[in-house]
Amino acid sequence: MTDTDFMKIVIKKGKDRLNRGEPPLLSIIVKDDKIISEGHSSVANFEISGHNDANAINEACKKLKVYSLDGYTMYSTVEPCSMCLACAAWAGLTKIVFGGFQEDIPNNLYEITDYHAINHAEKLRLPNDKKMEVIGGILREECTNLMKDVKDWMLLK
Repeated sequence: MTDTDFMKIVIKKGKDRLNRGEPPLLSIIVKDDKIISEGHSSVANFEISGHNDANAINEACKKLKVYSLDGYTMYSTVEPCSMCLACAAWAGLTKIVFGGFQEDIPNNLYEITDYHAINHAEKLRLPNDKKMEVIGGILREECTNLMKDVKDWMLLK
């Protein structure tokens, strides 16, 4: 499967969450074309660090009983914040693919002005001494449309 195929899965899962009245912020961790874990935002449950990316990474590590996700890819509806990017680096995640960029979601503040995961990933040193590949904007319009009713990472409706 391609990056676009997995992004379609993430978007479908995000739409399913939206239809249930939940924020469509969603990430999956994949290896060898198999979904290992899924994470969604739990910020609305008063879990300030409960971002979809961090939750997916934590779930994968717990499920596999490992600290390293070397060789794994994370797919997300939206660009990871700096905290989630750091989590991915600590876990040695090899690749991140996301749809919407921070500026596509104006109601959601990022803590760093002009932050972009793609640029910051270049400065990270992973535990496995590899570089993390970050690709953004895959099915960007669909991901941006998913987020139109999200403010401060929670669903407005």
